[in-house]
Amino acid sequence: MDSQLEAVRQDIRDVKWKVAKTEQNLAEHAHNAEREKVFLDLLLSLNNQLLSLQEEKNIILRNQAPRKHDQDNMEEQAPFKKARTDPAGREEIAARANKKLPSPSSFAKPSGEGGWTHPKLRELQQYMCFHRSPHDIDTQTTPVVLLDPILAQVSHDCECATPTDADCKFAGLVASAMSQAFADEEQRMQTFWQLLEDEFNVTFQRAKYHKAETDGSFIHLGGMLVNVEVKNEIGSGGGAIHVQNAAYAAAHAFQAKKVRGKSVCPTLLIELAGPNMSLSGAVYTDMALCDQLSPMVSLLWQPHSRLMVQAAKCFAAIRTALPSLRRFYEALDQQALEQQQPTRQLEYPYKTSFIGPHGSAQHLLYHEKLSRTCFKATLDSQEGLVLVKFCKSYSKDAHTCLSSHGYAPNLVAIASLTDGWLMVVMEFVTGCLWDEAPKKPVATLQAAVHLLHQAGFVHGDLRSNNIFVLADSVRVIDFEWAGVMEQSTYPLFMNHTDLTWPDGARDGQPIKQEHDLWWLKLLCNQAAASLVAY
Repeated sequence: MDSQLEAVRQDIRDVKWKVAKTEQNLAEHAHNAEREKVFLDLLLSLNNQLLSLQEEKNIILRNQAPRKHDQDNMEEQAPFKKARTDPAGREEIAARANKKLPSPSSFAKPSGEGGWTHPKLRELQQYMCFHRSPHDIDTQTTPVVLLDPILAQVSHDCECATPTDADCKFAGLVASAMSQAFADEEQRMQTFWQLLEDEFNVTFQRAKYHKAETDGSFIHLGGMLVNVEVKNEIGSGGGAIHVQNAAYAAAHAFQAKKVRGKSVCPTLLIELAGPNMSLSGAVYTDMALCDQLSPMVSLLWQPHSRLMVQAAKCFAAIRTALPSLRRFYEALDQQALEQQQPTRQLEYPYKTSFIGPHGSAQHLLYHEKLSRTCFKATLDSQEGLVLVKFCKSYSKDAHTCLSSHGYAPNLVAIASLTDGWLMVVMEFVTGCLWDEAPKKPVATLQAAVHLLHQAGFVHGDLRSNNIFVLADSVRVIDFEWAGVMEQSTYPLFMNHTDLTWPDGARDGQPIKQEHDLWWLKLLCNQAAASLVAY
């Protein structure tokens, strides 16, 4: 399997080299229409090869599970697969994952039989995501901030909160204490406990999971509100601090049947390594998820440094989150006495309603997860399916410009969420993608792009997977990058590994009409090629 993966990776490198050479030739023959078409066709073919090779690589990575040596092990794996496709399997996953999870302190170590990288635990890792996994599951999991509103507020506050006098005083107090040297981890932990308990009116305990003890847990009515993981200094302790904290939160969720049946078990995680602290958030949907919500901030005593402001913001986030988590678990405890079913779909985002265009509340019922941030759903107020997309930016005006002429799905609503997220609800399109359409309506697509540009907008990502074909019409989707011409810019962290972009299309740079026209030309050439083949 490893040799097969390396062969595919080499093929990807070879094709990327050919893409670079083709782009160079294309630039040199820009004024020769016949030669330009040859190189454009070749570039399109190479891009398709890249996409196929990337998918082949992903399939190999997904299949890199440990080999089973006997029938018992093969049978033991089957319930996991069954549970993943059955919402009722949350309980089965939790029970089996709890049985397989080793000691969190062992799991946090990058080597050893109980460590998170060991092949025997790869199956377990498919149901635990903490962004250190060797699998590509990280690209498929929904962000924690979309699964719980309290943790979303923590993420927002860590970046945007305005610290109060109390937050600044406490940051100074903690910095003064944590800047000192401690003989061992226990002393640092006990000092940090005392500071948090006095400031936030909580009581920590050392909870036991899988023959290991936490460095401090605040457990209330069956829910783990906070878990603290402490290392005396960065590099001490022999394990990954975030992995260990995530494993403790997962272990609690796997065992807390009472709260797990009604909620996603939201937990605020605090990682302390010497005079450095970060905040993370953990939930349990149909797998245990943990996202880091803040950077690792300094707790050194530096009163004239902006670094202490970051610490104060984190303490402001904790100050807001703790009472919210307490109220949440108290309400959940009361709910347990009154009804048997959870009040929301636990595998899907917490946002299930919005205010419609006429001022009335609209309620969503999720049906299927299409990607980490896109979902198929229905509305209680109308028939037919809708697509629910979560993103950080979206051009309503550019979308409406095309949808009003039938070139984009009908837009139902855009609602704002905590931490800068948007929920975009639109008509669900049932056509086929441009690549898959036997007949490609080139003139209609050209008209759509012309209309968008005439209205003063750019799209920025007119790849074939953002164009749906319905008979002789098209529906353009994905207006995350779209916006006003000469004002819109490309996002950071674009995919330059698997995709070739127009010249000048780079992270943070302006999106230009020429870039849209570059994609349009590729799509038109693809249509001409498929017409000849047809």
